[in-house]
Amino acid sequence: MMNIQYGQYPLLFLNSLIFCYSLGIYGAEKYTLPHKCLFLLLIVNFCLAVYLMLKKHHLTFVPVVFIFLLLGQLAGSAAFSVSADNISRWENKSLTVEGTVCEEPSVRQDNSGIYHLSYIIDTQKIIQKNQTQSTRGKIYFYKKQKNLSSLAKIGDTVSVSGTLRQIHGYHNPGQINRELRARQLGIYGFISAGKADINIINPAADFNLKQFSADLRYKILNTLLSVMPSDDAYMIFAMLFGGYSNIPAELLEAFSLTGIIHILSVSGSHISLIAGFLLSLGRLFRLPRSLNLLLLVITISFYAFLCGCTAPVIRAAVMGILTAAALTLQKSHEAAHLLSITALIMLLISPLLLFDISFQLSFASTAGLIYLMSFFRQKLHFLPRFIADNIALTASAQIMTLPLIAWYFNSLSPSSLIANLIAVPLLEFIIILSLSGCLILFLPFIAKILFISSSLILGLANMFTLHIAALPFASVYIPTLPFICVAVYYLILFIIFNRKAGTFCWKIIRRYRFGVAALSLISLLFSAYLIFKPHDLQIHFIDVSQGDCILVITPQHKAVMIDTGGSVNSDFDIGARVDLPYLRHYGITKLDYLILSHADADHAAGAYAIMQKIPVNHFIIANQPLKEYRKVLKLPPDNQILNQAVTARTDMQFTLDGVQFQFLRANENPSLNTGNAASNVLKLSYHNFSALFTGDLPEKQEQYLVQNRSDLQSTVLKIAHHGSKTSSSAEFLQNVKPHFAVISVGKYNSFNHPSPEVIERLNKLQIPIYRTDTNGAVVFSTDGYKLKIDTFS
Repeated sequence: MMNIQYGQYPLLFLNSLIFCYSLGIYGAEKYTLPHKCLFLLLIVNFCLAVYLMLKKHHLTFVPVVFIFLLLGQLAGSAAFSVSADNISRWENKSLTVEGTVCEEPSVRQDNSGIYHLSYIIDTQKIIQKNQTQSTRGKIYFYKKQKNLSSLAKIGDTVSVSGTLRQIHGYHNPGQINRELRARQLGIYGFISAGKADINIINPAADFNLKQFSADLRYKILNTLLSVMPSDDAYMIFAMLFGGYSNIPAELLEAFSLTGIIHILSVSGSHISLIAGFLLSLGRLFRLPRSLNLLLLVITISFYAFLCGCTAPVIRAAVMGILTAAALTLQKSHEAAHLLSITALIMLLISPLLLFDISFQLSFASTAGLIYLMSFFRQKLHFLPRFIADNIALTASAQIMTLPLIAWYFNSLSPSSLIANLIAVPLLEFIIILSLSGCLILFLPFIAKILFISSSLILGLANMFTLHIAALPFASVYIPTLPFICVAVYYLILFIIFNRKAGTFCWKIIRRYRFGVAALSLISLLFSAYLIFKPHDLQIHFIDVSQGDCILVITPQHKAVMIDTGGSVNSDFDIGARVDLPYLRHYGITKLDYLILSHADADHAAGAYAIMQKIPVNHFIIANQPLKEYRKVLKLPPDNQILNQAVTARTDMQFTLDGVQFQFLRANENPSLNTGNAASNVLKLSYHNFSALFTGDLPEKQEQYLVQNRSDLQSTVLKIAHHGSKTSSSAEFLQNVKPHFAVISVGKYNSFNHPSPEVIERLNKLQIPIYRTDTNGAVVFSTDGYKLKIDTFS
C-alpha cells in the first residue's frame, strides 16, 4: 500500500479520506460550488496526484484527500437535488398516486383503540385532472382505521388519493432532522388519507422475499402472544426486531434512563451478540474456523432477512460479518481498517447516511470498541473477566459517543454500568433464547418452551432495570458541546489512546512546558470569562408546529417559558419530545417561571411533561376554570400540580436580571371571556428592547388594549392566534409599532394560518415577518441596544 511519505500510517490516511469526504457532504448541505468548477478542480488534483505518485513525493496524500473533499461536495449536491419527474414536484397538489408498497406497514394503536397505519409507497405515476404522468420517488401514506382486517402487502400495486405534502419535522437546534432522514431513505413526501382509502390495483402475484419475511415476523409475534402476557410478547418482539410499539411507557423510560434503549433497536450490538455467541459455540465444539465462519455468515444473513433487510440492519450485518471474519481468522488488528473501509463504502453509496443518527452512533460505538476496549481490559486485568469486559465495553462505547449523546440527548447514564452488569446479560440471553426459538419454529413445542423461558427471565430483567432506573443519578445532564470542544475532545482521545501520539505530545510539552502552561492558563481564564460574563438576553420562539412556545433566557441564564405548545387529539407529547430536548440543548435544567397564556391545548398541553421532569419555581395561568387546565394537561385525578398555580392579574409584574415582565392584560371576568378571549398579554422590557406576547388574543380584546394602554409599543410582536384574521387588526399593529413580527404556526395546518389579510397588513406597514413553519426556531439575542436574529430552518 502506498505510504504517506510513501508513507506509513495507512489507517490515518484512510480516516483522513473519510473525514474529507464527510466534510464535502456536510458542505454541500450549506453551500454548493458550481459543478463545472468542481469538475475542473477534480481534474487538476487528479493530475497532480498522479504526478506526485510517480515522483513518490511525500505530499502525494494532499491532492488525494482534496479529491475526496470535492467528491463529497459532488455526492452531497447530487443527493440533495431531485430529478424533474420526482414526486416532490407535485407538492401541495391534490392527486392520485399509483405505486408499489415497498415496506411492511407500520401499525400503532392509540389510546382510543384506533389503528394508525403508515405505508411506504414507491411511486410510479400520478393522475391529476385526468392526466397521467410518470414519476419516481417514495412517499409515506398515513391512514386510520378501526381494525386490521384489510392491509396492503409488500409488492401490491396500490392507488392512493390526497394532497401531497413535504416531510416536515420540528426545525429546532439539536432536533433530529426528519427531512434528511426521509431523504436518505428516498422518501420525498406524504399523503394523509382522511376519509379516503388505499386501493389495491394489482395484488403481488410473484413470491416476494420482503413479504415472506414480514409474514414470518407476524407468525413469530402471534406465537409469542399465544404463550405469554402481551406486554412480554411485544417487548421480546421489539428486542428481536426493533421498535417501541405497545411497550409500557414506564419500561421505555427505564431503558432510556439506564442507557440500554439500544436493546430495542436492531443494531451492531445485536449482530455482535449473535457473532460472539456463535464464535463461542465454535470454540466449545472445536469447529474448524472456516465452518464456524460459514455458520456465522448464514445465521447473521438469516437474521437480517428476518428483520426485513432494512438499510440499518444490512449495515450492521455487513460490519458484523467483516469484524467476526477478522477475529475468526485471528486478524483482529484489521478490524479498524475494516470499520473505516465499510464506513467509506457506505458513504460512497449513500452520502446522506452522514446525517443519520443510527449510522453516527453505530460507527462511533464500534470505533470505541475497536480502539479503546483493549486499553480498558488491560487496566482492569485484576477484575474477573466478565466484569472487566462489561466495564470496558460500556466505558469505551460511552466515551467515544459522548459528544453525539450530548448533542442529541443531553444526558449520560452512569447507571448503564450497573445495567450492563446485571440487566443486559439477562436481556442478551433472552435475545439468544428467543432467536433460537425463531430458528426452530418448525418444532413448535420446543420453540414455545424457549419463548416461555424468555418471558420468565424478562420479568426478572425488567425488575432489575426499573430498580436501577430509580437509583439517584441514574441519568445526569450533560451540556451540548460546541464544535471546537468536540474537535479538542477527540484530539485528546487520540493522544491518550495512541502511544506514538502520546509520546510525541509529551516530548513537546516537556520541551515547551512554560509556553504550554501559559497557553493553558490563558485558555482556562478565557473559558471562565465566557462562562461567567453576562450574556445577551435571548428570546426563543420554538418550533412546536401549530402552537406557541417561547423561551426567555436572561443574561444570568435564568429561564422563563411562555406557553408550551401541544398537540390536539394526538398522543404525541410536545412537552416531552420537543420542549424538554430544546431546554436541555440550551442548558436549562429548571424554569424560574412557566406562564400559560390560556388553557388551549396548542398553548398548554406540553406543560405537564415539563413539570414532571424539571423544577418550576413559579407557575402562572390565566383566569379560567381549573377543570379546563386539568383536561388539557391530561392530569391524573389525584395530581396536585395546579395547586401551585398563580392566576395572572393585570399589571402583575416581576423582574429577573434586569429584565422586566409585566402583564398588560389578564382575564378579569372568566364568565364573560373564555377560550382565546381569556389570553394573558405579557410584555418584556430590557433597556431599549421590548417584546409583546399576545397568546390567541382576539380583535375585540386588542381594541380594549388600544383604548386603555399607552405602553403597547414593542420591538418584537408575537402575532396573536398564529396569524388568524380574527386578530392583529391594523389599528393594533399601528399602536404596537413592532420592528419585527413572529408568527408561531405549523406547516400545512388545517386552519390555513397565517391569514393572507394579516400578512398583507404586516407588509403594508413594512414589518419584517419571521415564521416558525418556514424559519424554524427564531432566536432574538440582545444586550438591550443591539439585536441579532438567528433562524434554524
